[in-house]
Amino acid sequence: MHKIIDIEERIPKLKKRREKRKNSRFIVVLVILSIALLVLLYFQLPISHLKSIKVTGQVIENKEYYIKHSGASIGESFLSIDTEKIEQKLKKLDTVKKVQVEKKGLNQLVVQITENKKVALLKTDDRYNYVLENGKTVRSRNQLVNFERPILLNMPDEAYRKKLLKQLNQLKPDLLLMISQIEASPSKSNKNLVNIFMNDGFEVKADLKDLASKLQYYPSIVSQLENNKKGVINLEIGGYYNSFQLEYK
Repeated sequence: MHKIIDIEERIPKLKKRREKRKNSRFIVVLVILSIALLVLLYFQLPISHLKSIKVTGQVIENKEYYIKHSGASIGESFLSIDTEKIEQKLKKLDTVKKVQVEKKGLNQLVVQITENKKVALLKTDDRYNYVLENGKTVRSRNQLVNFERPILLNMPDEAYRKKLLKQLNQLKPDLLLMISQIEASPSKSNKNLVNIFMNDGFEVKADLKDLASKLQYYPSIVSQLENNKKGVINLEIGGYYNSFQLEYK
């Protein structure tokens, strides 16, 4: 036979359950309000705004240049900054090969730049500009006094420069440093002919299409020349040497 529980006995238990529910709801509401208050407080404090922008990897352009083109500015809302959008903006710059933008801590932005390499120089008006590995030219910030890269002369257009730079990028650094100037010198039979003037006084004629593969033998060829007599080394077809007197008689 089941025991019948008097309603008066159940009332205290029901009251306790209701109080527990009320307390639970109150705690939930209190937590939500506390979070909302902290969020509002965060946005009112200076800590919620971008405090610093750190740029690394810049050589050709300075820190201020990349900050300007990033679109980010000190004091703006840190949470609203879109790092992917900044990366897309910076990737459009001629000097930028790769870029990574990250948020650090509570209010710092870090921009890591990988620039396109400076491969050559191109004289424009009264100054020399850098020619980058992507074929683009960038004005040097300072007047150059030390030419550590080949100077390009009579380049027809950007497409031609890109073909040449593709070849130069395949050369070993020490061989690249041996080149003083490269001049486009098309002939009736070969539109891709270039004249390469070396720092040691030799001149090299080569085809733009296979310049890198042929020029790698230059040090070996020079070492075999008797008395290191200066002249023209023709690598257009095969490879042979002529003195300047014979070549330009």
